[in-house]
Parts: sequence; structure tokens; C-alpha cells
Amino acid sequence: MSGQDKAYAGSYWVDLIQAQVYKLRGRFVTRVVEAGEGEPLLLLHGTGGHAENYARNIMPLSKHFRVFALDFVWHGRSQTTGFQPEIIPVLVDQLVDVLDTLGIDRAHIAGQSLGGWVATRFALGHANRLRKLVLTTPMGYKVEPGAVPGFVEQDVTRLRESSLEILRNPTWDNIRARLERIVNDKSLITDEAVAVRHAFYNDPAVNAVQQELMTHYMGGEAPKKHAYDDATLAKIAVPTLVYWGDKNNPPPPVGQALARAIPGAKFFSAPETGHWAQFENHEIYNREVLAFLRGTDGTKG
Repeated sequence: MSGQDKAYAGSYWVDLIQAQVYKLRGRFVTRVVEAGEGEPLLLLHGTGGHAENYARNIMPLSKHFRVFALDFVWHGRSQTTGFQPEIIPVLVDQLVDVLDTLGIDRAHIAGQSLGGWVATRFALGHANRLRKLVLTTPMGYKVEPGAVPGFVEQDVTRLRESSLEILRNPTWDNIRARLERIVNDKSLITDEAVAVRHAFYNDPAVNAVQQELMTHYMGGEAPKKHAYDDATLAKIAVPTLVYWGDKNNPPPPVGQALARAIPGAKFFSAPETGHWAQFENHEIYNREVLAFLRGTDGTKG
């Protein structure tokens, strides 16, 4: 591979050069990266993330859909004001606001990690606004006791303190370490990926609200009110794909249990893939998600 090819392979904004970037101003101020035409598809990132988390997915998906990658409030370049410790209801309201402001009646939604938690709650509260649902390594799932042999829920105390320490000291090396822990192959974390996150975390307003968010999101009692279990998932009434990484924590059996709880849901686990499953081995993600959304269905149980 030539030096030019290597530079291209690692560049978010070469891939996104045909996309539009703007801020929607409805009830919330939401930064959006948009590309493509057709049925709308919203892409929702994980905690601490931003629209660029989907840099490897936006343009391939936009060949068939009108894609909107969002910055959640309290993230990226969306609004930093109005933090609420329960977190999830505000982010669900933000999705409703985005659809209303764009004049969209119904959309597909794909959410990863925190985004998957928000997408799940949106599906439960606003099924009439939803076409199909993709849950990628989602958070917020309460595993039924004994449902996954050997599974022990992760103690997030150390993870919370590590995340807060990175925000208190948002150096290049600390941010690289933060990104490397959510992929299986650490070499995938490019300088550009670090630079984008570094810019956000060194913005005083973003940093301050991110510290509030991490304090409550990881182990806080307020967001737990909006966790979901098998009985809750049984109420989801839209076609759903649960997308996992075989190196994710929690492991694939948890994703399989989650998928079994949703009527008719499909499950796919990507090989050699960690928590940031839409980014790592993105060709597989784009193939499987497109197949699911378009109805050609390349997923396997």
C-alpha cells in the first residue's frame, strides 16, 4: 500500500467530503452530518462520542438511505447546556426533536452503546416514528439471572474513574488509550480519530458536561430507571437487528439473550470485533446493516 493509500484509509473527512455538516435548531441544538437520499436513517453514537464515530459507515449507507449521524446533546458540537442526570429521556426527546425539525415522519435508527440504549427506549415510546431498529453493542440491558451461564455484570467503578481521569487530563496519549480500549485491533485508532476526540474533550464546555455525564452514566442511580429487561424488550414491535462483536464486553451470549427477548429479532456477531463494532471491521457492519434494512437479510443467527 502506498503512502497516499495509507493516508486515505485513515481519513474521516476524505470519506465524508460529500456530506453536509450543519446544526439543527429546534428544541435542542443538534449537530448533524448528512448524506444521501431515500428513507431516513439516524445513526446514534456511544457515550463520549460524536458523529465521526460513524465516519466509516455514513457514505456506504448513504448509497441507499438518507443518513443523519448526530451528536447527542452534551457531546461533540451539540448543545452543552441543560444536563439532566437521568440522561436517557432527554436523548430520546432529542431524537423526536430532530425528526420533527427535519419534517420526517418515520425513520430507521441504528444506535451503538449509549446510542443503542437510547434507540431501545425510542422504540418503546415512539414505535410509530420508527421503521427498523439496529442495536449495536447496546448498553442498558439487565440480564436475567441465570440467562447467560457464567456472566457477571461488570463493576463500572474503575471504568468511571478512568473515564473521568481522561477528562480531567485530556492529553493526546490519554485519549488514544480511551479509544484503544473499545476496539480489538488497537492499530485501527488513527491520529485523526484521536485528534477529533482531543478537540472535543479540550473544549471547556464539552469537558465540563462530559464529566457530569460520566459521573451519572457509569453506575449512577438516575439512568438505571431507564434500563430494560426481557419483559420490556418483548414490547418492541419493529424489525430489529442486534449487532455484536465477538470480542465485546459483555460477550456475544449477552447479545444473543437480548435478541431472543425481542420478538423476531435477528442477531449477528462480527469476528475479531470489539465494542466499537460499527467502526471496527466496518465493511462487515455496512454489509449486514444494509442487508437488514433493505430486506435482503445477510444476517445469521
